[in-house]
Amino acid sequence: MSKEVFFEGDAEVLPFTTPTTPTATLQKPSDVLDVPAAAPSTIWYLSITKPHVDSHDIIGPTKAFRHLLPRIEAIVSNSPTAIDKLAQLKETEDMWGETEPNEHFFNNGFEVFIVEGQRGSYTILKMIREINKEVFDILPAPVYTVLSVGPLEHAAMPLKAKSSSSSSSSSASASASKSSSAPLSSKFSPGKPKGYATTTQLHGSFIERAAARETAKYIMTVLLLDEENVKEIGRWEKGSKGGGVLMAMNATSMWEVKVVYADDPIGRAQEEADRGEDAFVL
Repeated sequence: MSKEVFFEGDAEVLPFTTPTTPTATLQKPSDVLDVPAAAPSTIWYLSITKPHVDSHDIIGPTKAFRHLLPRIEAIVSNSPTAIDKLAQLKETEDMWGETEPNEHFFNNGFEVFIVEGQRGSYTILKMIREINKEVFDILPAPVYTVLSVGPLEHAAMPLKAKSSSSSSSSSASASASKSSSAPLSSKFSPGKPKGYATTTQLHGSFIERAAARETAKYIMTVLLLDEENVKEIGRWEKGSKGGGVLMAMNATSMWEVKVVYADDPIGRAQEEADRGEDAFVL
């Protein structure tokens, strides 16, 4: 990653932190609602982690926190306590004790916001700030964002019983032929891998596809250090634009590095309108 690109709060510019294990227990963080003002050329991402369903999504980048607020409000809308907490953040009192919009919040957001769910479940909303002048200057035009996940742990699920003997024998033959390459029990088939909540990482955004691809290849190389018997494949959209994915797998784990190229016309229209320019016609 370019030395001009770094995430606020990092003591040192690193491509990413050391991946955790897929089965590591995700410790529930506390709210961090009081944050400093954003630095110039800051771009914003919203990280959405749901430990109870093992999911981790990253939305962005945008040029301003307020452009991610509708997504935040949609998630918060199912939690009465989170609704109240967000409402309090949006307002402040002036010197006469009158309520007014909290401009510091609308400009700078929060760091961590916990949305309490039912029966002990919760969602972690985290704002990620990246100082990236190149990307900031061209947003809301589409850019290339690099994400990784892994190591994910292979999951297994029971196979359904076959009704006919011929089906059973063909399944057994298929299992036998695959036994040398996939050490799964003949009674199980691959299920959804585990570890998305704990191993998903953001590596930044780029304006050039070539830079994003090189970063993705480097990240996959580092993720696979000391791993053995790994098979790798990659897929890229045709043409001079578009994203892609690198995938790797061995007997116990799998990894993915994605280059996301997203053109969001609604988001672009909103950002253009907020800047006082002509919005895109949808």
